[in-house]
Amino acid sequence: MTKSERRYCRLASNQSDPDYAYWRLFDCLLRHETMDDTLTTELAELFPGATLDPARKHLYQTLMQRLRQFDGDRRIDVRIGQLMHESQLLYERGLVQFSGEQLARAQRLAEQHERGEYAVLVARQRAEQWVRGQFDGVSLDALTAHHANIDWQLTKTQTAVHHAALYETLLLRYHTNGTVSTPADTLKLNDLLLEEYQLLSRQKEKSNRGTGATARSFAMQQQHLHFQSAYLRMIGDEAGSLVVYRELDALFQQNPMLWAEQPQYYVQLLDGILVDLRMLRQYDQMPYFIDRLRAINDLGLRQTVAYIVLYHSLLIMVDQGLFDEAVAILGTQWPDSVVFERGLAQRSLIFRTEMDLLLVRLDIGLGHLSVALSRLNRVISRPVRSLPQTLYTQIRLMNLLLHARLGNAEYLTYALRAVERKPPYQGKRLPSETTTLVLIRQWLGGRLRANSLTQPKEIGDSPADRQLRQNLDLGAWVKAVSK
Repeated sequence: MTKSERRYCRLASNQSDPDYAYWRLFDCLLRHETMDDTLTTELAELFPGATLDPARKHLYQTLMQRLRQFDGDRRIDVRIGQLMHESQLLYERGLVQFSGEQLARAQRLAEQHERGEYAVLVARQRAEQWVRGQFDGVSLDALTAHHANIDWQLTKTQTAVHHAALYETLLLRYHTNGTVSTPADTLKLNDLLLEEYQLLSRQKEKSNRGTGATARSFAMQQQHLHFQSAYLRMIGDEAGSLVVYRELDALFQQNPMLWAEQPQYYVQLLDGILVDLRMLRQYDQMPYFIDRLRAINDLGLRQTVAYIVLYHSLLIMVDQGLFDEAVAILGTQWPDSVVFERGLAQRSLIFRTEMDLLLVRLDIGLGHLSVALSRLNRVISRPVRSLPQTLYTQIRLMNLLLHARLGNAEYLTYALRAVERKPPYQGKRLPSETTTLVLIRQWLGGRLRANSLTQPKEIGDSPADRQLRQNLDLGAWVKAVSK
């Protein structure tokens, strides 16, 4: 809870006397960030021999009620619902004209903010009131136009939901499989690409009768551009993806009112731009978009955005070998390492793994090999159920490369055999993976030289290969172990 929310909860309650048990429980919980022995001890001292379950339940209900009131006026969905409720109350008391005015306000809000599902609910409430009033003052043309508007809103909403489903499916494939490594992988994406093309064609056909307006709302336009950018990134066209992202950025800048309440797609946009810029090694352009990420002030995304900002800020420095600058950034943004690790543990498995691997690279660059190995071992012990192939491969190879830096030849002899067996994922090895294993074999045999990285004929140039080589720092590893 923010400071403003805590203050509002107290001021809005008639029972703010500190003697009330649930407010003393509230103050106690605010003093502790986690459930630990210290909290248990303090609760035992504050409430000796008491059962806290009734106070806890009452505190929860009170806080939820106050938070709904505090946040309600800022949420369009809540405001529309309140107007519909007020209209119903007025109608039941015979104030039909005032009831209609509230519904008209709700309808305008729903249409201005492209809440098609709420526009349908408002329209249905108005039609039900007409039925109860035996259509007093309602013409056949007005009723027909009203039904046409409902059908139009349903069409737009259904199309937007379908488009969102396509984008989410593509995004799941990206998080599961990563970027493509073979032409066959690209062909597997054609089903979604074809379905999106067909959906766009149907959008053009389904126009608003009488007005000629197409069904492409802001939500559908941004879903289309998100889909295209994700597809281009998956097939390795980072430059094309970046062009689409800039077009998407212009769309967001032109319609701030339509996404201000739900900025998660805007965060995805900025994160996608930063990923593409990094893959294109355009590090000088990344700070501008990082600053725009910092400017997002959404309570639900605040911590998520903070970690994304840190991740890309560290990437800029680590990729360029500026390790001391990366340490300075980490110390400035997260001076408390305990709080940092606790917050990182709450992120998604993929992001948590990517951040940990980046910190392993940072520790290696600083020469803290034991610290790097300790963090990497924690990564290895996690489940790999949701990790894409490239990320899983990176973990295994980084483990081998790190043990080579530590000179653990005996461990590598056995670990290398395990890695060289049939990989646990489907498909062939990436050329960069094969190259890395060859280099480690050369190191074990004492045949590794400073120019060994340039000797293999097949190093691979697929998107997955380029991403893997960039994250493994193979050039720096060869220089370090061949001295």
